[in-house]
Parts: sequence; C-alpha cells; structure tokens
Amino acid sequence: MNQLKQLLPFVFPATAIILVVILAVRWYGLRSDQLGKISEFAEGVEIEDLTSIERNTVLNGVKDVQTLDLEGEDETTLGEVRYEFAENKVKFSVTASLPKTDTAQYQVWLKEVGGRAVRKAFTLEMSKGGYTGSAAISDETLPFEVVVSKEMVDDDLMEQVLLRGVLEKTE
Repeated sequence: MNQLKQLLPFVFPATAIILVVILAVRWYGLRSDQLGKISEFAEGVEIEDLTSIERNTVLNGVKDVQTLDLEGEDETTLGEVRYEFAENKVKFSVTASLPKTDTAQYQVWLKEVGGRAVRKAFTLEMSKGGYTGSAAISDETLPFEVVVSKEMVDDDLMEQVLLRGVLEKTE
C-alpha cells in the first residue's frame, strides 16, 4: 500500500503524456496522408507561368479582358481576377490589396466548384498595385474557384482563406 501511494503522483502525468503522444502520432499520420496525395482536381493538367508580355497584357488590360471581383471576409481585403481565353487556355492574373506581411505569404489556389479538391497555383508577389501573380490553365478545368489564402507554412494545405470567386467560361 505504501508503494502505491508513492507511485500515485506519477500516474496522472504519465497518462497525460501517453495521451499527448497518441494524439500527436494521429495528427502526424493524417497530415502526411493528405500531403502525399495528388488532388483529383485538374489532375494531369499543368498550371503554366505566363511570360512577361502575357502577364502585362492580362494585368494592364491592353486587350479587352474580363474581370472577376473576389469576395473577402471583410472590407480590408480586396481582390480581382483579370482573365482571357486564348489557345484553349484561360490566362489569368490575380491582384489583391492585402496587408503587408513578413511572416507569411499569400497563395492562390484553384478549387473544384462543389467539391473539396484544391490545387496550389502560385504565390502572390508584392508590386506597385498590391500583391499580384498570374498563370494559365486549360479551359477544360472550368468552372473553378479562385481562392487567395494566407499561408504560414509553404505546403500543400490551404490555411486561412481571405478571398474567393468562381471563374466560369463565358462566351
């Protein structure tokens, strides 16, 4: 009985440590399963970087390009997608007015409409007009949702969603 009283103060901390280890192993297993899978959205379709001439055309509206306003969670985050259809692709640029950050980065994701599949498109870079970035993808993937997120870790998991809008094929 005396030995049991001596061990009693160690039972609760040992149980807590075992529980934390079990939860950590479970969390890591779920996270690594998600990271290793290729999203089924636009599988096999390449997201291409635009050339500087294409980027300027879409960004500055030299041609008659279409626009899509991105909806934010609050009024401090504003964004717009400028896009055009050419050569069986949709060429698009995202411009966003977002708070400057040194600890995180802003990424653009393409998300399947009505589904959960997402795909990282590009990272936004700071320029004179705010954060911008551009790419091109096959128009066969339309419609898709353009999502801008704030990322603390550069991985394949979307973190804090700031802006979103659905890009549809218009004729």
